[in-house]
Amino acid sequence: MFKCKNCNSLSYLFIYKDLPDRFCQHEGRFDYVRCKDCGLFQLFEIPEKLEEFYSSYRPHQEESVGYQFFRKMIIGHCYPFPENPRGKLLDVGCGNGWYLREMEENKWQAFGCEFDKKFARKLSSKLKMPVLTDEDLEEYTNFFDLVTLNFSFEHLNNPIKMLELVHKSLKKGGKVFISVPNIDSGEAKLFKEKWFHLDPPRHITLFNKDLLSKLLRKVGFGNIQIENLAIPTGFAGSISYKLGGVFHPLTWKINMVPGMLFCLFMRDGNYRISGIKGNGEKKKDSLST
Repeated sequence: MFKCKNCNSLSYLFIYKDLPDRFCQHEGRFDYVRCKDCGLFQLFEIPEKLEEFYSSYRPHQEESVGYQFFRKMIIGHCYPFPENPRGKLLDVGCGNGWYLREMEENKWQAFGCEFDKKFARKLSSKLKMPVLTDEDLEEYTNFFDLVTLNFSFEHLNNPIKMLELVHKSLKKGGKVFISVPNIDSGEAKLFKEKWFHLDPPRHITLFNKDLLSKLLRKVGFGNIQIENLAIPTGFAGSISYKLGGVFHPLTWKINMVPGMLFCLFMRDGNYRISGIKGNGEKKKDSLST
């Protein structure tokens, strides 16, 4: 039975039906709906063995030297790299751990978080740094100075619970950064069911700016800041889906330059939102483009 991940409503409207897994090409067909009450865009039914759809997931794999250069030069601006004051960092959905390594090099005490216990243990051993599970995170209170969810929030089966855990785990004055695809973007409307950032069934919820701002405030964060993130990967991946139906690395790479030009005119395919825990004086929320 459907239940909204944001407001628990049972009412919904079908938006996209019978979508394949275009990115990893696992078997299965998936539907997306909007909640009739709050408007959250979400996966209609989550597979029982969702972890199987991550078995060949590229962000969990080792990166080539070429991709590392691409990430740094083309999409590096999408990730927060605050320098002062440094402290304890938690990266939720840390993937292969590249961000943790870079933050550790920048003198942060880095912790990761992954939901698959087996993957978390393996990654922790490989990185030689703590990689928690969501169950482990329950034990952390007023501990972290910074928590990041870099394109992982949309993967969460229970986003409200995770935000509550993040809030509890942060020190007073600690900050959270969340980077997510923007379902209300011009890019999403242009490519519709072949938009690269849909990614069923791994992307479970896609909060727009207003809904995620309200959720952060409800959990207890203040000083909400939002900025658009111009990333060419959405255009390049969507063209790959348009031309071949599934993800083709070569087509994706070829369309990266057109994607950069596309981002000059349509810059809202993704956005980053941040909030501060118990920041004392309430500052005006802001939106920057």
